[in-house]
Amino acid sequence: MNLSQISFLDLPFNKLFQDYISNFQKLNSFYEVNPNSDEEIESALQAFNFQGDRNKTVELLKKFNKQFGAGKKTITSIEKLAEENAIAVVTGQQLTMLGGPLFTVYKILTAIHFAQKWQEQYNIPAVPVFWLADEDHDYDEIAGLGFPWKDDYKSVQLDKGSEVGQRVSEIELDTNFATFKKQVIESQYDTDFTDPLWRILDKCYSEGETIGMAFGKLILSLFEEYGVVLAGTAHTEIKEHLVSTMIQSVEKVEEQFQALKNQTDKLVSNGYHGQVHLQPSNLFWIDDDKKRIKLSYENNTWTVDDGDKSWTSAELIEEISEQPERFSPNVFLRPVLQNELLPDFAYIAGPGEISYYAQTKEFYSGFNQKMPVIMPRFSATLVESGIDRIFEKLPFEFADYNDRIEDLESKFIEKSDSPDIESIFDEWKKSIENVSEERVGEIKEVDPTLEGSSEKAIAAFFTELDKLKGKVYRSVKDQEKTQLNRIRKIKANLFPNANLQEREIASIYFLNKYGLDIWDELLEIFKNERPDSHKIIRL
Repeated sequence: MNLSQISFLDLPFNKLFQDYISNFQKLNSFYEVNPNSDEEIESALQAFNFQGDRNKTVELLKKFNKQFGAGKKTITSIEKLAEENAIAVVTGQQLTMLGGPLFTVYKILTAIHFAQKWQEQYNIPAVPVFWLADEDHDYDEIAGLGFPWKDDYKSVQLDKGSEVGQRVSEIELDTNFATFKKQVIESQYDTDFTDPLWRILDKCYSEGETIGMAFGKLILSLFEEYGVVLAGTAHTEIKEHLVSTMIQSVEKVEEQFQALKNQTDKLVSNGYHGQVHLQPSNLFWIDDDKKRIKLSYENNTWTVDDGDKSWTSAELIEEISEQPERFSPNVFLRPVLQNELLPDFAYIAGPGEISYYAQTKEFYSGFNQKMPVIMPRFSATLVESGIDRIFEKLPFEFADYNDRIEDLESKFIEKSDSPDIESIFDEWKKSIENVSEERVGEIKEVDPTLEGSSEKAIAAFFTELDKLKGKVYRSVKDQEKTQLNRIRKIKANLFPNANLQEREIASIYFLNKYGLDIWDELLEIFKNERPDSHKIIRL
């Protein structure tokens, strides 16, 4: 492997994220710590004080992780959190099928990277934690996998079951999974690594297993060597431990909504936008069918969005006290619960998460908490050797391949040794215009009523010229077919489905092709890097 890099400014990342990396002073008031400043990070570490019960956290995390078959290194990591100065370096993601797209792996590697770095640099216990988004109910976000396919892109989807609407972590894999697995296998080459990979996947994902349990098992199977710890809130005892914070979200609902609104309004006035739409309530209700339904709040009344139930604030607080497992946090309350359970010094975030964290600084203060350091995850594109070999044969830079394929083809033809087609036809049209102006005048003198017919004839000629130009372009394309096929192949690998590779291609594609130790190699190559640019890694 070798590594080069490209600025985030040259790639399709949102404006706030680009400023977060390259112009943080514009966003200073929205975050607690500049992630690009080692001095600020060290100062934040010295001031860090976890207000929770460390021993209770250790007890709960041990129970939680043992469900997933956690090994000794994970248990040892959990026990480290009991030490007074121990920190958690947290990341998280939806519970995707078979590990999901590459960026999930990059999040985990980034958490491991900074846990190792800060532990060594500052002589403190630092533990990488993966927060399972086990409360999420958006099935469509987790049910598909993407693969490079015949110089293009192929998506494989797990058919929906009847449980859609409930938390994804609770959905059991049914007979549809066998079809999904077959399609995934057919979407990949059979290699020396295929059987070892599927031995791991089959231990985690099988009919009758829940998606949450399967995903958690896979994370520990791949990263337990690094002492990665799992956490989440779809667990009765953890919910009971966090009940006071959920009650506080009811007691101070209007104050907390105003805090989110203030920060979001300030974002908008600074030329950004609110990543997450605001509502007063930050809770969901789990109904008798296990479906996760949004709670709405207005005038001291809380209602389930389907209208079946309602509470006053006092009644809702009593319900949360008695049945905390029936309530689920939204995207804003989840990080606050995370801070309550874990000594969460830093959260490893993707571009979208960094944007919505910008809405939350005052919200944390309402719970007497501070926002953790929000560290960007590593962002990368893996360039296979077959792509690398043909990359140099074409006149484009990496970022150019983010353009539409039609634009790339046109640019290539313009850059090639072929005739300058645009110039030929532009000059031809100009010469016709010059001659036609005089001739139209002559015809007008003969019969003024024929002026329109004259101009119509000229327009028809121009139309025929445009048709001819299209034929010339197609002829050149045919002559340059090999190079144009290379362009299509490179784009399909670097920007599949018109998106960044890390957001579209399944991580198991690379495990299957390059072996189970590829993530160890990536972690090593990231060792002396910072996540301040997009990494291009040639395999």
